[in-house]
Amino acid sequence: MLLSEILPTVSQLSHQDKLRLIHFLLLAVAKEEGCSLEPVADIESESALLNQLSSTEAIVWSPQADRETVQALSDILQTAQS
Repeated sequence: MLLSEILPTVSQLSHQDKLRLIHFLLLAVAKEEGCSLEPVADIESESALLNQLSSTEAIVWSPQADRETVQALSDILQTAQS
């Protein structure tokens, strides 16, 4: 089968099915090259990781929240424009 015959069908796949296809192709090519890439089959560890991520608190810093940093960035911009 030619690639030109497959592409129209691939373009109709959902986003998730396209990702599954990419994963399948990656494993197939790796196997042809003699590499062993095992698919993630351990649902429990995947679930544990997702639970850990959902309970983790992240702090996102932004220069917009700090007046001194905003002023410093403004000064740098004014100097660059002069």
